[in-house]
Amino acid sequence: MAKEYEHFMEYSSNWKNNTGELEFQLTNDYLFRALLQKDEQTLRAFVATFLKVEPERIHDIEVTNPIVLGESINDKEYHLDVMVLVDQNRKMNLEMQVLRHDGWTERTLAYACREFDDLNKGAPYTDILGIWQISICCFDLFEDEPEFFSDYMLINTKKPKQIYSTKLRISNVNLNRINLASEEDIACGLTDWARLFKAKSWEELKMLAQDNTILDQAASSISQLTNDKKIRDEIWRREDNARIELTNRLAYESIKKQLEETSAQLSLKNSQLEIKDAEIERLQKILKDHNISIN
Repeated sequence: MAKEYEHFMEYSSNWKNNTGELEFQLTNDYLFRALLQKDEQTLRAFVATFLKVEPERIHDIEVTNPIVLGESINDKEYHLDVMVLVDQNRKMNLEMQVLRHDGWTERTLAYACREFDDLNKGAPYTDILGIWQISICCFDLFEDEPEFFSDYMLINTKKPKQIYSTKLRISNVNLNRINLASEEDIACGLTDWARLFKAKSWEELKMLAQDNTILDQAASSISQLTNDKKIRDEIWRREDNARIELTNRLAYESIKKQLEETSAQLSLKNSQLEIKDAEIERLQKILKDHNISIN
């Protein structure tokens, strides 16, 4: 890993002087990426939350796909996921995804399987590290069964508790469903992170960090990162791309709805015409059966 990323961001309590609305939320994928890449202490604590261990239990952690922070990213489809290697024996892919894309489940599967298939030629299959794909989202994975934290692995369909393998795992954290968090989600601190990502003001961050040194460190780093002009510029670009994407999505949904309504109306008219044709045919048959002709 490049030396640029081999350090903790120095903590500064100056962030507590900030007031009012946050200019950028951590749901901005560039800011999310910058925080986890630049602040190893926050990255370590965030990963430890999912592993359900104390951050100190993680001896080595590395971002294996670092980018040059502040360098222009012109492709609005560029994926800012954070690939992490933990203690040289576990791979985790962390990403922030606000909007749901078509084929979302297939997309996460594709990402996970791509990283899973990393075995060197000649190496035994047992050497595969596996992959844990974790998405921080703002939408329901399955609308009929909303969850705060959902976790999936290969299982025996006849014996759900029998896990086929733990090396392919996909999880989703829905920031819009914190109210559905389990006691375990709360106990491990996952809801604290969710509130950090959703925070809209410095006052909210101060409340979250009041008795939480981990979130205090994260808030300090957020303040420093958003004051870096080059990083700010890229955050703004991602915000602008997100607005454009949302506008296009809403326009698409509106047109799709109009087409569905028009199709429904046409179907209704066709049904009405079919009923009229059937009634005319019925009346004609009655006339014919009674030898009545219409001149």
